[in-house]
Amino acid sequence: MERLIEKVENLKDALNQDEIILDLKKLNEAIKSDPDLVALLTKYHSSPTEELKSEIIKNDIFRKYKERETELNLLILKINQELKQITKKDKCSL
Repeated sequence: MERLIEKVENLKDALNQDEIILDLKKLNEAIKSDPDLVALLTKYHSSPTEELKSEIIKNDIFRKYKERETELNLLILKINQELKQITKKDKCSL
């Protein structure tokens, strides 16, 4: 069990150093520091419209963020597939 916990901690450390995660953190900060984009997002959350949505999507920072978010989701799917392979084995080979 201790080896499993160690491996999970190693995975967490590796993910925290991953380029996708680092870029997402930077882009998240950039979004928070852009008052126009924050205003658009706040307005969209209170009353979503297609016009607001298209304005938000036109923003380069937001678009880059969504691209990296998609890459992160693909990474999560890959990790889940690997975990399924591990759990399908009769005994844990960690």
